[in-house]
Amino acid sequence: MASSKGAVFGALIGNSILTVVKFTAFFLSGSGAMFSEAVHSAADAFNQGLLFIGIRSSERPADHAFHYGYGYDRYLFSLLSAVGIFVFGCGVTIYHGIHALLHPAMVEPGWLSYAVLALSFFTDGFVLLGALRVIWKKKGEHSLFQYLRTTSDPTAAAVLLEDSVATAGVLVAGLAIWLTEFTQNPVYDAIGALIVGAMLGLVAVWLGFKNRQLLLGPAIPEEVWKGVLEYLEAHPAVDRVRKPKSRVVGAGEFRFAAEIDFNGRYLGAKQLDLVSSSAAKLEDAGAQREFAEEFGERVVQAVADEVDAMEAELRRRYPELIHVELEAD
Repeated sequence: MASSKGAVFGALIGNSILTVVKFTAFFLSGSGAMFSEAVHSAADAFNQGLLFIGIRSSERPADHAFHYGYGYDRYLFSLLSAVGIFVFGCGVTIYHGIHALLHPAMVEPGWLSYAVLALSFFTDGFVLLGALRVIWKKKGEHSLFQYLRTTSDPTAAAVLLEDSVATAGVLVAGLAIWLTEFTQNPVYDAIGALIVGAMLGLVAVWLGFKNRQLLLGPAIPEEVWKGVLEYLEAHPAVDRVRKPKSRVVGAGEFRFAAEIDFNGRYLGAKQLDLVSSSAAKLEDAGAQREFAEEFGERVVQAVADEVDAMEAELRRRYPELIHVELEAD
C-alpha cells in the first residue's frame, strides 16, 4: 500500500503549507469564506496526519498479541479522521458562517485573497490528481463509484474526497468573496462558508460509515468469494464445503475459513499402491494390523497434503487471501 501512503503524505505536506498561507490571508482580509478555507486546510492536514499514522501502524507484522496483525489500525485512524473532519472542519466552519450571517461585517479581501485561492486551487488540484492516479491503478475494471463503495483501503479514498471538496471549496470561496466585494453585501461571504462546511460534513459522514463497515469486518469481495467456492467445490478431493466464512482483516488483506467434507473414495484410491503391495501378506493378523495402521496414517497424511495444496493454490489465485484456514469436517 505504498501508493496510498504516498498520496496521504503528499496531501499532508500540501495542506500544511496551505493552512499557513490561508490563515495569513484571513487575518489580513477578515473574510469568513477565507476563514472557512483556512480551517478546511487545517482540518485536512490534521486528518491526513492521522491517516498517515494509521497506515504506518497497520503495516506492523503480526505478533504474539495480535495474531492477524494490526490491519484494523488503518480503519481506526481513518474513523478518527472522519470525526475530525466533522468537528473541526464542518462544525467550526458552519459555526463561523452562521455567526457571520447573524452579525454581518464588510470585508476587504484585496488581491492577496485571490492569489491565495489561486495557489490553493492548483495545490489541491495537484494532490487530487495524485490521489486519482493511485485509485485508477487500484480500481481495475470497477467504476470509480464501485471502487469507493467496495474498497478495503479507505485512505486514498479519503484523500480523494477531501481534496475534491477542497478544490470545489476554493471555487465556492472565490465566488463568495467576489460577490461580497461586487455587491458590498457580506451575506454572500457567510453563505460561502456554510456551503464549504456542508460539503465537509457530507465527506465526514461518508467516511464515518465506510470505516464503521470495515471495522465490523465485512465479507471479502463477491468475485473473490465466488471464485474460492467454485475452486473448492470443483476439486475432486472435496465432497462438500461447509460453513464458509470470510472477512476483511486489513487494506487488501482477506481471511477465508471453511470446513471440508473430503471424498473418501478419492483419497482411498490414491493408496492403491499400498493395497496392491500388501494384498498377498494380509492373511497374517500381524500383517493385517500393520496394513491398517499404515493405511490410516497415509489417508490422514493425504488429507493434510490436500489441505496444504488447496490453501497454496487459493493464495496463488488470490494474493489478497493472507489467511486461508481449511479444516477437515
